[in-house]
Parts: sequence; structure tokens; C-alpha cells
Amino acid sequence: MTAATKGAREAAGLRVGLIELDEGCESRHPGQVCGSRHAGEGSGPQHPGEGPSPNPSPAALLLDDFADALAAYTRISARQNGTAAVAPRFVRARLEAGHRLPATLEAGGLTGCDVVICAACCTTGAPDAAATLCAALQDGSAAANDAVRPGTPIGMLAAGNAHDGSDAREVVARAASTCQSAGHPWIGGVIVTDGALLPRLMRTPRLGAWRRDVSEAVDCLVAAVRLGRSLDEVEGILGAGTENLDARHRAPSVIVASPHTLWRSVVSKCRRLGE
Repeated sequence: MTAATKGAREAAGLRVGLIELDEGCESRHPGQVCGSRHAGEGSGPQHPGEGPSPNPSPAALLLDDFADALAAYTRISARQNGTAAVAPRFVRARLEAGHRLPATLEAGGLTGCDVVICAACCTTGAPDAAATLCAALQDGSAAANDAVRPGTPIGMLAAGNAHDGSDAREVVARAASTCQSAGHPWIGGVIVTDGALLPRLMRTPRLGAWRRDVSEAVDCLVAAVRLGRSLDEVEGILGAGTENLDARHRAPSVIVASPHTLWRSVVSKCRRLGE
């Protein structure tokens, strides 16, 4: 999506925090720095011998896709401008419900990040991602203060299981309110429906018919980060259709995206048949 690179601020040197809010998915130690596929210069920290999870959660997959896209558009922008590309740096952490963000992470951790993107699986009966985020941002301890610098913009990727994203809308709305109350500018939220299908969806071509709407929604969040604006502000630039939510589920800067209807129907049927 070339629009993501047009008029964007220089993203070289951006330091981006990626926080997976553990809402009942794969178990890890509280605040553990996650292994990332983005190894080497411009990547988040990795522990020796630690690789990507063999069964990443939908939230982790969305963070991976966001990081890949941001790095790719940074390279494209540099090539178009005839400048050397300096990859954005990613700092990844996983935060379990009821736990604080770690006080220190490798290479300065989240405190030096220009922006933070959090992701969560919004499933029925799971702990509330907004409450987990709220506890971390509003905790008065040194750990919380050292982890996220006041005024750092925050955005969200949410994977919901409902076909219309209704199970994630209120979570995103509360996350937006939480961030703004804590003095963090709200970038916006991207809700991806049918989250249980994401592991299969992410194996399809990124801009193929089955996955295109989801990828373009993530690209809108990438563009917002690169432009230093909210999703609402970049809507006119990208021509994206921001979801108009009713008053009950209203949240600022929200895009709801779904896998292609035909693909979703076929894969859902295969899952029921155990294939």
C-alpha cells in the first residue's frame, strides 16, 4: 500500500513497544520479553536460544504482522526518497492479567519507545484486556513508571471471535479511555473478527483476496504511527472506511476488518469437520 509511505514522517530510528496482553492464551512468565522474528539490527531483544513460539496467539500474530509491515514500509519510503533505510526497533513484552509491566527490559525497554502498540485476544470469559492495560498504566509503582514513558502514544490490535467484532468493541473503547485518562494519546484500534481463524489466515498471501481487508486495516495503523497521527486523522489520506459504531460501542479511531466471507465460511466448515 504505497499510501502508507506518502507524506509520512521519517520513520528511521523509531522505537516501537509491542505489548501482548495475555488474556488466557499461551502461558508465559509475567512481563517476559518475547522472542521475535525480527532478529538483528532494528529488532526487539531476544534471549539466546529463544525463538518464536510454535503456537503463537492471534494477538502475537497481529503484532508480528504490524512489525513486518512497519519495517517494510520504512524500507520502501527510504528507497523512494533515495536515503539509507534504518529499521525501526521493536521491544516486545507479554503482560499477564494482574501483573505489572517489567521495570527493566533489555536496551532500555519500553521507557525509550516513541510509540506502543498493544494486542489482545478478546474472548468470552477471558480477563479484560483494558483492565490489564489500565492496571499497568495507572500503577503508581516505579516499575510501571519506568516501563512506559508518560505521553507515549498507544494503539491497539484486538482479535475478537464474533463475526462483527462486537466482542472486542467495548474492550477497545475502554482501552482508549484508559490511555487518555493516563495521559497517553490514543492512536486508534484495529479489530480483527474471527480471531480463532487467524493462525490459518496468516498463512495466506498478505494482500491476497482472503486476507486483504485485514492487512489493509493493519496498514492503516502502520500509517498512523509513521505519520504521528490518529486513525481518524489518516482516514482521509488513506481512504479507509473507519467503522461507525453505535453509541453503546463507540470508540475513537476504530477500524473493524474481517477475513473474506467465502474463505471464512470454508475454513469454519473445515474446523467443524476436524480437518
